[in-house]
Formats: sequence, structure tokens, C-alpha cells
Amino acid sequence: MKKLFFILFALVLAVGVNAQTPTVKKFQESAMALMQQGDFTNAMVALEKAKAIEPQNLETIKNISFCFYLQREFAQAIDAGKIAIELPNADQQSFQILGLSYKSIADYSAANKIYKRALKKFPDGGVIYSEYGESLLQENKKDEAIATWEKGIELAPSYSGNYYNAAKYYYKEMNWIRVLIHGELFVNLESYSARTNEVKKAMLDAYKNMLRPIVKTPYHLIPKYADFEKKQLDIYEKTKQQVAEGLTIDHIGSIRTRLLMEWMSDNAKLYPYQLFSHWQHMIREGIFEAYNQWLFGASFGEEAYQKWLSTHAEEAKKFTDFQQSRIYRQPGGQYYLN
Repeated sequence: MKKLFFILFALVLAVGVNAQTPTVKKFQESAMALMQQGDFTNAMVALEKAKAIEPQNLETIKNISFCFYLQREFAQAIDAGKIAIELPNADQQSFQILGLSYKSIADYSAANKIYKRALKKFPDGGVIYSEYGESLLQENKKDEAIATWEKGIELAPSYSGNYYNAAKYYYKEMNWIRVLIHGELFVNLESYSARTNEVKKAMLDAYKNMLRPIVKTPYHLIPKYADFEKKQLDIYEKTKQQVAEGLTIDHIGSIRTRLLMEWMSDNAKLYPYQLFSHWQHMIREGIFEAYNQWLFGASFGEEAYQKWLSTHAEEAKKFTDFQQSRIYRQPGGQYYLN
């Protein structure tokens, strides 16, 4: 609950208070502080005072719904959420909170109706696709869920949640190339969370299974790959002899470098790809090895990773400074998995 609180609450309330009148803003800020302390009763008092001043204020009603949600008072959260989404300026978070409340009582059908309605208003709403896919998965509608996340990736390419859900889905389906494609974009979009470490480990497993498969995938379970994937798989296939005796982090670095060189030579015009341009930049800056260590080092072994950091302190710092100085954005028009 705390994790959800700090992720969603920051989006819902902290931004919204800027649009309030001074008095309403004061009550909103007071409610924020109280909710962060877990004092939901007095937070609700502050929100009700704000509502008395501006009864149709979206931020106030939306956050009343969210405050009820955090208290697990889902019926009240739903009542307030229904009011919020009917306001003319209802935003994505209004629908998100209502959908979360329905999901919390396992009313996935109602949640899905909310998400469908939200997507009519916000057809490129990344967070809505993410939540909608999760709701569909709860109903065991796996094909619809992954199609929803893929659509979210296509239409909202810089929203991380759909990549995370897709990478997890493909990991279970043993579609290793898509674990790598979606996983690496995810860890660049969301670089410092518990989910980041989870996906890094999944990516290493994907490389191990793709380059040195222990069990051959039955023919009928082999995915139907898009041309974008086939071209990468063809390059990876050429490198399998390198890892016949075992896969190391140095192997991964050299294999990824070869992938980049061949891609930029043969495929970059047909499939321009921001991530590979990002790799190119890091190679020019001399930090690509540090990036690969950041991705896979700890998963190979924490002790060896810490040793690498201590013996490559300058390169590691240069990469960290670079990573923390920019926000990765995946542009539109580079979705090639249709």
C-alpha cells in the first residue's frame, strides 16, 4: 500500500494542488501532509473543507476518492470516483483511481468498462492501458491483456508500466527476444525501483535461454516473430558459438556490441531505434561497459560486480552521472512488433 501511495499519490495530488485557489490549495496541501503521515481521518476533514468551497473541484473529489481507497473504504471510493469521472475536466488519474477501487473488490467487469471509457477520452493514455491489461489478466484473458499492453507501448512509448507488464508476460511465455526488447526499454524509463532489478534479472535469464537454451522450444510453441525481431535473432544466432562453453558478462557485452554494429550497418534506415542510438552514444562516451555492468553485473554475482565497480570507479561514476543527468524518452513511431 505504501508503494502505491507514494507512486500514485504524488501524481494525483501534488500536481493538482497547483491549480487550486489559495484557500483550497492550503487544504489540499494539508491533506497531502496528513495522508503521508497516515492520518486519513483529518486528511478527509481537510478535503471536505476544500469541497465546501469548490464543490465541483476535480482535484478535491478525486483525492477524496483516493483517500477512501487508501483506507480500503472501497464503496465510498467508488462513489466519489463516479462523480470525478463525470466532471468535464476529468483526467486519466480520475479513471485510474476508480478502476483501482473496482479491482480491489474484484469487480473486474466494472473496472474494464471504466478503462474502455477512459481510452475513448484518452486514446494514448499509457497508465490506462497498463491498468486495463492488469484487470484483463485477472480475468485470465491473457491474449487481450498482452494486446492491451502492446497497444499502450505503441501509443504511449515513454510510459514504463506497459513495458513492465509485457516483459513479465513474455518471461512466463518464454518469448525471450520480447523480454529483452521490452525489458531494456523499461529499465531505461524506470531506472531506480524494485521493479528495475526484477526486470534486469529477467533480461539476463532471457539471454541465457536465448543463447544457450537447455531445452529446445517445441515447434508449435515458437512465437510468430515480427521482422524487427527476426533481424535481431539472426544476429544473435551468429554469436551462439561464442558462448558454447558458458555465458559471461563479457560475452554479453561483445554480443550486444556486434548486434549494434550490424544493426546500424544493415537495418537502421528501415528500423531507426532510439535505444540503439543510446547504445551508440554510450560507446562513444566510453561508458557502454559500465551500462552493461549496471544491467547484468549484480545478477551475475554481487561480489564480482562490486569488485568491477571498485576497479573501474571512474567509468562507473561517469556512467552514473550520465544516467542521472538525463531522462530517457522513447519516441513515437518506433514500434515495430505488429
